[in-house]
Amino acid sequence: MKIAFDLRRIGNVGVGRYMTCLVNAITELAPQHNYLFIMAPGTEHLLRCRNGGETVVSPAAYYSIAEQAAIPKLLKKRKVDLFHALHFVVPLVKVCPTLVTLHDAIHFLYPQDLPSWGGRLYAKFMMIAAGHIADRIITVSDYSKRDLVRYLHVAPTKITTTYCLLDPRFAPVQDTALLAQIRKKLGVSENFLLYVGIFKERKNHIGLLNALAILRARGIRAPLVIAGPLGSGAERLRQKAVDLGIADDVVFAGLVSDEELPALYSAAKTYVCPSLYEGFGQTLVEAMACGTPVVSHNGTSLPEVCGDAALFADAKDPAEFAEQIQRSIEDANLRSLLIANGYKNVARFNAKSVADRTLCLYQELLGI
Repeated sequence: MKIAFDLRRIGNVGVGRYMTCLVNAITELAPQHNYLFIMAPGTEHLLRCRNGGETVVSPAAYYSIAEQAAIPKLLKKRKVDLFHALHFVVPLVKVCPTLVTLHDAIHFLYPQDLPSWGGRLYAKFMMIAAGHIADRIITVSDYSKRDLVRYLHVAPTKITTTYCLLDPRFAPVQDTALLAQIRKKLGVSENFLLYVGIFKERKNHIGLLNALAILRARGIRAPLVIAGPLGSGAERLRQKAVDLGIADDVVFAGLVSDEELPALYSAAKTYVCPSLYEGFGQTLVEAMACGTPVVSHNGTSLPEVCGDAALFADAKDPAEFAEQIQRSIEDANLRSLLIANGYKNVARFNAKSVADRTLCLYQELLGI
């Protein structure tokens, strides 16, 4: 069986980790198959696939008319048996059995995630097209499955929930000197809170700053480290922190490398996720795997993914969210329970089980 993966978005934060982990797990579990990795120019080094395969660079830009001709031509030329699109773009002309991963319905619920009107229209069109052209759809939570059924108008039986994989690099960092170095670099104490993510309105950074201000008013000093690319949102968040009188308690760490991220999670007192919409919530699972208690918004996919391993609150209510953060800091017994439950919870997202489930879908599509 020759399987082609569209990995042209592997450089993106979030979806790139999903792509890397899934392809590594599948090729390791089933080395007997032939694999074709379709990459964008300049991204070939990002895959680091342990079990080989053929890499081909497609010059056709993502979200372009050119890709609609280039990808089918490539699949035909390479005699591909199965095409797996790991983002939401599929060829409108199908030349072989096709499976697509649709992570969520964000482009229907939060169209403002994309800055241009044209981009929003294209994203919605391509998601609907992918949902109907692909033979099967993978999504990453039952919550996302319900959203996709609603917005794409496809049968639930066409969609299979297969959770995201946990990158094995995420594990507790025990090196106390390294953890101390991380805190010193950031200028924070051992009680710091951590939030990792890009800046979007739905990520609710503003709500988190409001919760931090409430904690400070209660006499609780817990610096907040915000990691991730913030773009134009950085200045807005800085100004909000100044307005709330908590500027000296907020650290903007920027984009943190995958090599440093496990230590950052491990050094934090609590991982906080006030995001109002997530199709999965990868960072919460990573934090749990590093032995860090989690406080999460109580909506969308997050309760499904976190199970009993997190404290939940309505992140639209800063006082309620602050209360749960305070519990995670002050209650030692609760912290121990959350850590233990977190280790158990992340076992659900091990690479072998996710890869095996995905391979079964491939075989089902090909009738083998």
